[in-house]
Amino acid sequence: MVKPGPLEKKIAIVGPPNVGKSTLFNKFSRSYSVVANYPQTTIETFRKDVAFAGGRFELIDTPGLFSLYGVSEDEATARAVLLNEKPELVIFCGDATNIKRTLIMLTQVLEMQLPTIFCLNKMDEAGRKGIRVDRERLMREIGIPVVLTAAVNGAGLKELEHAVRNVTMWKTPLKYPSSVEKSLSEMKEVFPALKAPTRGLLLMLLVDEGEAAVTLAKHHGALETAKAEAVRERIYRTGSSLLIKNAVFKAREEWADALIAVAVRREPFGVKSIASEAARLSRHPLYGIPLLIGVLWVTFYSVGRISTAIAAFLDRLLFVPAADLIGRLISNDFLRAFLVGNFGVITMGVFNAIGTVVPILLVFFLIINFLEEVGYLPNLGVLLNRMLAPMGLSGKAVMPMVLGFGCNTVATMASRMLDTKKERLIASFLIALGFPCAVQLGVLLAILSTAPFSALLIVIASIVLTQVVAGLLLNRMIPTKRRADFIMDLPTFYAPNWKNIARKTYFRIKWFLDEALPMFVAASFLMFVLEKTGMLSVVERWGRPVVTGLLSLPAKTTEVFILVLARREIGALHFKDMVDAGLMDYRQTVVGLIVITLFIPCASNTMVMVKELGLRWAAAINVAIIAIALTVGGCVNFLMRLG
Repeated sequence: MVKPGPLEKKIAIVGPPNVGKSTLFNKFSRSYSVVANYPQTTIETFRKDVAFAGGRFELIDTPGLFSLYGVSEDEATARAVLLNEKPELVIFCGDATNIKRTLIMLTQVLEMQLPTIFCLNKMDEAGRKGIRVDRERLMREIGIPVVLTAAVNGAGLKELEHAVRNVTMWKTPLKYPSSVEKSLSEMKEVFPALKAPTRGLLLMLLVDEGEAAVTLAKHHGALETAKAEAVRERIYRTGSSLLIKNAVFKAREEWADALIAVAVRREPFGVKSIASEAARLSRHPLYGIPLLIGVLWVTFYSVGRISTAIAAFLDRLLFVPAADLIGRLISNDFLRAFLVGNFGVITMGVFNAIGTVVPILLVFFLIINFLEEVGYLPNLGVLLNRMLAPMGLSGKAVMPMVLGFGCNTVATMASRMLDTKKERLIASFLIALGFPCAVQLGVLLAILSTAPFSALLIVIASIVLTQVVAGLLLNRMIPTKRRADFIMDLPTFYAPNWKNIARKTYFRIKWFLDEALPMFVAASFLMFVLEKTGMLSVVERWGRPVVTGLLSLPAKTTEVFILVLARREIGALHFKDMVDAGLMDYRQTVVGLIVITLFIPCASNTMVMVKELGLRWAAAINVAIIAIALTVGGCVNFLMRLG
């Protein structure tokens, strides 16, 4: 419970990806920000007013930073917290199993000249790997408080709270070669002493990081910034900008190496870790493919069969009896139809969302959260990196794509972790085109699990082929301004934390119910109104040339496409009801599944695309996807009729 009173400080938790920043945030804020054993789980800032360390603070959880000079949208978000908000305290969270990268990143944060605590996390994993850290020596050499933690277990958090209350010192530990120091001095001289920027901001301007000039002009004056840029251009004329960048990086690397030499001891093991060997095999180009096929089969079987059995059990036990009881208690025909009719807000809205969707989400998220927890997903990114390259993507795109099987909207937001605008456009297009969200995927698998195996092959082949062709064409159509490097931390496999898996599953299902349950009710109300006013028949007549002509589907399928516009999973559930009622034959089931999987993104995903990509791109993507879905569905229908 947050105590009343004014906030004392704004505290930002920053650091590289996958080091435990969100775990610290969760522990101190007693809330939940999703954590996982792979980088870029956090893609935007999370904030909460918290009471800890004897005071009240605004705590900020930020996306991971490979560098303050990074180009991805999530790195820009974290950088903006340091440059624009200037928090009173920074908790720099680093990885004890990757100390060199951590220290190089730490120098950049310290150069922002903000009071900083160095939290070296994952000490439990470091201990298992034979890494020993001399905290006192590290603290003397760096000149700031150093706390060793294993946040997931709560170890060291009391010491970190104590450091928050007593941090009084900070310094910049690193001196650069004389040529760099002289350049920094010349640039600093153009600013008045009272408006002088930080050393880190001047370094960013010196190495020509684009955001630096904007921040300098905003906080230190546009005229002075222009003069500093002129100084930089003069320096570039006498020496290469690449030489300056290399000198800066080399100095940071040498400083990190020297510090590791005196403060870190490694005791190597003589045997290979089973977990690290398993992780290596999962990304191996030969052995990784069978493992991926096995994971997909387990997901297909579990979601298609187990979730269907749970839903059927809940139907028999709760929802069918409840709907019958409500129907008997209400004598008014109109009100009965409104509540428990074909488009009843209770039956189609509430019961459908809870009784059918939640079992699917439960099984699907348990599997995905398990894969996250053991560290499979980043290794999958390496496996698929070469396959994605012809489509203009790197293995980094696997992360948002996997999230797309949970929720397209979240996946589109996660695409900001990709380094270039081109990658973000292609990934967002492909996610919207053919990545069914968890519920839609579960419904699709539930239908296919009872259909002939050939139906599964045709649906998956059509969707995958469409995705590949679309990706290849987009890669050729969108110009490449800068190629992104594929850099990703590869965690070894870890024993799953079942408590964390259960917590993530709970919060993701809760998020779905908070977000989608009102949409289910609204969609059922819309369909009820359309049916009672006769507009549904009108819309079905308008759609007949496409629905019954091009696609050879029953006219009633128009209802599915109307519902998909609100939420894809609502339309998918209505389609399943039609299949279960025997309104679809084999060919119509296959064509319908293909079209609704490829069809237009739901409203929430479209809104996020407008925010992330702009209105023009969002509109173009939606129009293109409608055309592609109908074209592919029509072609499959034509070919199956020939057969």
